[in-house]
Amino acid sequence: MKRLLSILLLILLSSNLAAASLDTSMTIPVKNTDIYESNRLVAGVTWHERAEVLLRNTGSDVLYDIEVTVDVPLNMNIKIPVQDVKDISVEGTRVTARIAEIKPGRDASFLFSVKPPESIQSKKTVSFPISVTYEDSTGSHVTSLTSSVEIVPPPSWVTYGTLLVSMLILIIVLIVAWKFDVLEWFTTIDLITISLLAALIGVVFRWFWQTFNDILGPFGGLLFTIPTVVLMIVALQLVRKPGTATLLFTVVELVAMVVWGTNITVWLGWYMSEGVLVDALVILFRRNYGDTRNAAMIYGAARSAFSYALFYFLFAPAVWKVYYAPWYVWTEVGIAAIGGLIGGSIGYNIAKKMRGAMI
Repeated sequence: MKRLLSILLLILLSSNLAAASLDTSMTIPVKNTDIYESNRLVAGVTWHERAEVLLRNTGSDVLYDIEVTVDVPLNMNIKIPVQDVKDISVEGTRVTARIAEIKPGRDASFLFSVKPPESIQSKKTVSFPISVTYEDSTGSHVTSLTSSVEIVPPPSWVTYGTLLVSMLILIIVLIVAWKFDVLEWFTTIDLITISLLAALIGVVFRWFWQTFNDILGPFGGLLFTIPTVVLMIVALQLVRKPGTATLLFTVVELVAMVVWGTNITVWLGWYMSEGVLVDALVILFRRNYGDTRNAAMIYGAARSAFSYALFYFLFAPAVWKVYYAPWYVWTEVGIAAIGGLIGGSIGYNIAKKMRGAMI
């Protein structure tokens, strides 16, 4: 009999505990967490980063009179955006939200935005203490947790460093071009061919990519990668001069700057570097201007992977202060390399037919 009473008491206690189950979590910044790295803020940005606190009733009882407080560290400026939860206030560095009830199996959330500090000396991890009080049929309850967020210093020195390297690449290319009279190697027909192909890449296919990119999601880059590599291989086979790829991508960016209004002057060295890479491979392969399918595919994959890696590992964090999840970055680089292989193969076929027609 005593054993039966003990079992009933345990069942009763466990049911009460289950009735008072509330899961709490915080996400910052509120972006696509599958793409962007979560729990990381960059100091010195001019905007507020949005945070979301999610409350989920995993029990079997209705929770009511829920009050949530979040203490924001480092005296970061706080803003409350327009949202469904109306009873939310800010006092000093504390955000307080009140929610009437959460039914079993349902959730509720509220938003607030914080502006990261102007500057910090080094990378540091800060804590957002969160406290939740609520009631159910068994009485009052209090839970708490701490959400850790990493704040990294503004990458000004990295930005200036990338600018400096870009200018150095540009200066070196210009010096080499001047010293060896590189432009004299190209005939008028060569320059017209490069200009036409660059216009197709920088205007037509860039517009096509910008218009339909979102339809294919992470594969949207193929809409630009494949045609770019195709025309690059065509340029290599038709012009057949050292420096063809470098000149092609330089003209592409100059055309894009004029047509689309993007000022990339200080970054031009980096944009030229993908052409420098391809021209170096041409020399390494004993002046094989994509004359074999394997060489064309290698050039395409190398150019595409390098271009995407340059954007995600350098431009995004150093210039635009955006950090992507590592798995997403490598996936995009891999997709770009595959697109380069496809474009190289197609470009080889097209260029071979065009050369045959010219001969």
